[in-house]
Amino acid sequence: MRTTFVTRFCAALGIVAALAAASPAAEPLVEQGRAALGRGDTDAAIVVLEKAVVQYPKSAAAAYCLGSAYGQKAQQAGMMAGMAYAPKMKEAFEKAVALDPRHLDARYSLVQFYSAAPPLMGGSTDKALELAKAIKAIDPLYGHRACAFVYTTQKQPDLAKKEYLDGIREQPDSPRAHGYYGQYLAVVEKNYAAAFIALEAALKRDANYMPAYYHLGRAAALADTNLARGEEALRKYIAYAPKENEPPLANAHYYLGLVCEKEGKKAEAKQNYETALKLNPTLKDAPEALKRVS
Repeated sequence: MRTTFVTRFCAALGIVAALAAASPAAEPLVEQGRAALGRGDTDAAIVVLEKAVVQYPKSAAAAYCLGSAYGQKAQQAGMMAGMAYAPKMKEAFEKAVALDPRHLDARYSLVQFYSAAPPLMGGSTDKALELAKAIKAIDPLYGHRACAFVYTTQKQPDLAKKEYLDGIREQPDSPRAHGYYGQYLAVVEKNYAAAFIALEAALKRDANYMPAYYHLGRAAALADTNLARGEEALRKYIAYAPKENEPPLANAHYYLGLVCEKEGKKAEAKQNYETALKLNPTLKDAPEALKRVS
């Protein structure tokens, strides 16, 4: 059994959709659950969202958000306890897809599950690729990203990269195509120089493609280079109200704090770390970062 399943699955899930569904959720309990997830209160989110799926049995958003909550809980609970949440995640995401076959975030989460889970827990590379290709039939770019995830999990980086490049070749003017590739380069390959180029290409296509600003700033913070551009990008992002499937402001403030810290702006770094923790008290690495500048 691959003992890193919970960590790998939940970390990947967090990149894509830790906070919400692909379309706005009108149900009040779903909104409450999303808010609890956003501030890192996973236990409260699960309580509310378990009520939501009962109260709104036909809501794909409720089912998907509950799956996301189980994912966050698995990440926080440790290996043995976390493993218990894997079947619950899978069931919730499957319900979301059954209710709304075009719910691509739920489909993508299932791709992640089948890619990362060991066979004894139902994992299957073939099933993951089948699901990824189904996404591709609905949204080619998202499908390329899903296929790339599978290949990345299987340690086939050449095939993963080909999926992103195929997406750019098919839709060269799409900011999303370049943005997805930039995220992959930064998050998976840690090739920050190439990531900067891809993310700037996304913004050249659409200066209002906001996720690219976040990922530019994140890359600058982690690479300790291009800091001025990273600060500019993150300041633009935190002045924006992220949509449901975009990086949360708590993370943006954390990376802005990291950029400011590396620029020697300790007061601004401290302010951003404090804001990050106010928005999400469970944000990893932020408490230690705040200690460094206090």
